[in-house]
Amino acid sequence: MSQDFTQQLNQAQQLIQTLLDHIHSFPIERLIYHAPILDRIRWETWQQDEVMGLKKFVEGVEHHERLISGMISSGIPPQDDPIPSVQGLTTFWKIVITSPPPIVGVRMAMGGDRGRAFGLSSSSSSSSIASSGRGKLAGQENGKGKGKGKEKEKEKEVWVDVIAQGGREWVRIYSKKISHLLAEFREMDSYINSDFDSESEDDAETSTVNAHHKMNDQMTNSLIATARDLIHASSMIPRIPGVPPPKITLRLTRIPSCPLVLEGFEEGDGEWPDDRIPRTFELIRGMGINLVFGDLSSEPLSTLRGHPIPAKSLPSLRLNLDITALMGLCSDVLHHPLPKNKEEAARRSLRPAGHLIGNALTSARGRDGTGRGKGKAKKGDEQDEEEMELLQGQSQNSVELYRCILEEMDRPFIEEFHGVIMDAWRLMKRKDGAHRLPRDPGLNGDAEQVDDGDDKSADDLPDIEFWTTRQAAQYTYEALNSGPAHGYGGEQRRMLRMLGLEEGDFFQGSRYEGKEGVLKGFKVKKFDDGEGDEYDNLGRRDDSPSWKLERCSLEGKEVDRPGLDTTLEAITRIFLDEYYASTMTMRSTNHGGKATLPNFLQPKKMPSPPVAKISLPFPVVSLHSLSRGAKEGMTTVMMGTATLKEVWSQTRWRIRGWERAGYVWDDSKVGEEGEEEKEEREKGFATVMIFPYRVFGEGKRVRFEQGDYSYPLR
Repeated sequence: MSQDFTQQLNQAQQLIQTLLDHIHSFPIERLIYHAPILDRIRWETWQQDEVMGLKKFVEGVEHHERLISGMISSGIPPQDDPIPSVQGLTTFWKIVITSPPPIVGVRMAMGGDRGRAFGLSSSSSSSSIASSGRGKLAGQENGKGKGKGKEKEKEKEVWVDVIAQGGREWVRIYSKKISHLLAEFREMDSYINSDFDSESEDDAETSTVNAHHKMNDQMTNSLIATARDLIHASSMIPRIPGVPPPKITLRLTRIPSCPLVLEGFEEGDGEWPDDRIPRTFELIRGMGINLVFGDLSSEPLSTLRGHPIPAKSLPSLRLNLDITALMGLCSDVLHHPLPKNKEEAARRSLRPAGHLIGNALTSARGRDGTGRGKGKAKKGDEQDEEEMELLQGQSQNSVELYRCILEEMDRPFIEEFHGVIMDAWRLMKRKDGAHRLPRDPGLNGDAEQVDDGDDKSADDLPDIEFWTTRQAAQYTYEALNSGPAHGYGGEQRRMLRMLGLEEGDFFQGSRYEGKEGVLKGFKVKKFDDGEGDEYDNLGRRDDSPSWKLERCSLEGKEVDRPGLDTTLEAITRIFLDEYYASTMTMRSTNHGGKATLPNFLQPKKMPSPPVAKISLPFPVVSLHSLSRGAKEGMTTVMMGTATLKEVWSQTRWRIRGWERAGYVWDDSKVGEEGEEEKEEREKGFATVMIFPYRVFGEGKRVRFEQGDYSYPLR
């Protein structure tokens, strides 16, 4: 007579309902990647899109619950105990939410030919796909087939239960009991014994010794085979730039870590029932695999909340200024007295009736400095009818300038920047016990006290260093020395003083003169980019200034960096290498760039400034800034998303089984006493800090005041 599992069925329904309640209430944000990017334009987090396979797993649990409910409704008891399957689902979910984030995927097949549809080169993969021949069917070289069996020969896939740490860790669950391993050992012994029986008695002793040594050298079982398959697959998969092969974790959910707690075996001397079990563990650990034991059954679901979302990164006090920030800081929009209202802003930037350049409605070039747009409104731009009518027949430059002025009226950049840095400075002092960076007397001068309105104690100003790349400095110099629309007086003077090409106060004549805050004594140091010397002559103009380059103070030293810094440096370096290689090819063959170049670096896609004569394209200059800032562990300040948006979407940074970066956790905790949960923060500082874009405006303002509406027309 079969056993009645009705009671177990009801228990299983309660268990799976508890599991589903926990899944549906769990904040998935805790599993996904949150990049250390401070976006003050969209005020959104740059983050991972999804956890691959998670939706399918949840749907599977929901389907399982419907099956159990259906069996209860039908009144027909199950033939098998339904509780173990629900316990297995619960264990799996516990392992997912307790694994270190970011969680890239669950229950994914990895290895084989998966992930190779991206056309990865050997520079971004663990091995050269093109040269290895994998992905082709065996026996089809030169069009010659050699049998159906070999046609199916492919690289072996492995199942990975949880891809954690942004792809840097694979977790595989081994749910077999120890009795299963013992059965494998008995089967192995039977083969060995049958070999012994076929030999003569004279050779028996020698054969026994040889077999024992052979067993030690080539011992295998399902656990070892799983480990070897995982190691092989992890070493062969394509990888995002800058990361090593994934580490492997094997979680044994039904095998204990020591023999004292074995179930179903006699208690006594505390020995394993077979010495090959501990030797298996030793062999697997010798492969570099982390063995973890237990099914987390002692941890109630209600107590498992996953890992906290990382605390918002702080900007560094050693800031790397991108080309957009250099130009924006010089802009007349930041320094000239602001208009009193929209009408005055329009008179300063928009052509009046009778001087319009056409009937078409134009829009800003993406608000990122790339010079794109071609008159097409950006998706998501909100324009009311009144504004659309106002902007009818205006040039793109006028539309950009008008919007920048309105934005500056609402959010003055100098004041916002000061507030952001001061807020970060207070948090740093609270965390580090008023630790201060070494003072550079030639940078900010004596520390001053400011009353920022919120803190009546008036903090002293932090010591800040501003750096930039030679390429960004060169671009700014060229942009402000080309044509009558740019570099018309104040903007040009500020550029020269900022870059150390002229003595004097950067804020002379500014509405912030004497009220500079953290930007007091503002000057920018330039990196000695010795590693890029081979590119120095590319794009150099005869009228280029002779830069006094300085070596960064952290050159050659270890610096705490978040995970994004490592991969961003690697991928931007690859793009730069490919770009410069393509320019060499074009010079020698008069042909276009290599097909491997991403779209935003293709010659036909390069933005061309409306007025300025520039020797190095904007995206390339921006790549240099992103790469160097990430290398130094500095926060790169940008005005507009520009090239970062292009890099973020590249397929070489979106390989199957990987997120763009993983977390590098700071050991110290941040939080107030009595808080239920301490915040976790990544090491280092924010990789990028983005502010709204600012365009040059002095040339147009002065001309419009004089009634000259002739230039620029773009």
